[in-house]
Amino acid sequence: MPPQNNGLILGIDPGLAGTGFAFFSEPNLVLDCSTVVTIPGRDGARLLTITNHLRALIAAHPPAEASIEELFMGRNATSAVGVAQARGAILNVLEECGVPVYEYKPSQVKVILTGYGNADKGQIGRMLAAQVKMPEGRLDDHARDAIAIAVCHARSRKFARAATR
Repeated sequence: MPPQNNGLILGIDPGLAGTGFAFFSEPNLVLDCSTVVTIPGRDGARLLTITNHLRALIAAHPPAEASIEELFMGRNATSAVGVAQARGAILNVLEECGVPVYEYKPSQVKVILTGYGNADKGQIGRMLAAQVKMPEGRLDDHARDAIAIAVCHARSRKFARAATR
């Protein structure tokens, strides 16, 4: 599937237990978001759940680009392994589908959204609500993080275009 020229950005917050997805379109509109929660068990089955959901999303809303959070090595090494596995499976699907991928560190996302690289989830949520038309209802952290990653990419893309002019 060739990349689309629709400006649609797919933001992804990878994780083995829960992966957030969000579709963002200019100007400041979240078209859709979701979270896939996997059942504890065999990692292969969990990764298959994530990749099947991602393939269905791409088929329904072909994105022009995808943005994904880079691997962050915190205190929990077991969690980092699961995130790395999910990222690998997700990157594989995006590559198969011909979707260009851009990666951002958590601190980059925070700086672009709030101006502060150590912002907490509450600060990010408030800034998103002030800057972007969010979906109705309650969002979990994974979906909200996916929106933040997509918005970060949209803003970074704008800055890059402005710098080349």
